Amino acid sequence: MQVRRSILALAAVATTAVLFAAPAPAAAAPQFTFRAAHYFKEDHPWNKGLEFFARKVSEDSKGRIQVDIFNGGVLGSEAQTMQFVKDGSLDFTVADPSAGSTFAKELDFFALPFLFRDYDHWQKALDGAPGKQYAKLIEDKTGIKILGYWGGSSRNVLSTKKPVTGMTDMKGFRLRLISSPLKVNVWKAVGASPTPIAFMETYLAMKSGVVDGMENESVSVRDMKFYEPAPYIARTEHEFTVRPLFMSKKSFDKLPPDLQQVVLKDAQEATVYERKVEAEANKTADNEMQSKFHVKFNAIDKAPFKQATQPVIAEFARGMGLSDLLNSLEAVK
Repeated sequence: MQVRRSILALAAVATTAVLFAAPAPAAAAPQFTFRAAHYFKEDHPWNKGLEFFARKVSEDSKGRIQVDIFNGGVLGSEAQTMQFVKDGSLDFTVADPSAGSTFAKELDFFALPFLFRDYDHWQKALDGAPGKQYAKLIEDKTGIKILGYWGGSSRNVLSTKKPVTGMTDMKGFRLRLISSPLKVNVWKAVGASPTPIAFMETYLAMKSGVVDGMENESVSVRDMKFYEPAPYIARTEHEFTVRPLFMSKKSFDKLPPDLQQVVLKDAQEATVYERKVEAEANKTADNEMQSKFHVKFNAIDKAPFKQATQPVIAEFARGMGLSDLLNSLEAVK
């Protein structure tokens, strides 16, 4: 009798252990699964910024929002992803705003050269009244929200044959550009011969002599090995890049108010993070290109460039009704 009681007790314990050891129910599926796309590789600052953003919104929404990231241009060119976000078939993208100028000329505004005196001015202007004014304008016109201004890298001119030491070296210079009428007019103003070429065709275009050079920021130059056909970089710093984190308003409006606030808050945190990562990445890229690949950087007098392009800037701002925005940006101290 005692043995039988012991066996029954052991069986009860075993049953209880099995019950407690049963696997927990699977986590509920996200209520909202969004897609984000951009043109660069996994180690690019934009991708790191998107990964940070995806983690934060998942945590802060308690798993209700999931963001899947598609890098390397697998969902299309920057022009295509901008169009997709406008249409609502893509939820997020990080891109050069000029890629959307075909449907909103105002998206060319931050492609204007010499808008920002330096990085500090860039940051204050975008985080202040001018940045908010511009975001509202773009959202009202296109249905695309700007959640934060990423970027901040300085763009410089690369050349294949010899250094660009002044504006005289730009005369007849066949400069690869994105297909943007504004950028074409800007570089014509300094004497260049702008040549719109797809980004992925640029390396071969420089190597084969179709163009004499291009303009870009250091991380992209290093990652795409553009320094191989173009080993001379003039520090024109004609542009401090503005690369917003865009979101389709159609996607944003699907979210309940509490999750909208999560997205807005986490986008701001991701913006701070991405800027830091991008600044560090550009410094590392500069050092690496000079020390490992013997790229030649040279300073340049930017004043003649600024003087030559001022009429283009003023005309564009007037034509787009953006003179007040331009004045607001210039007034930032």
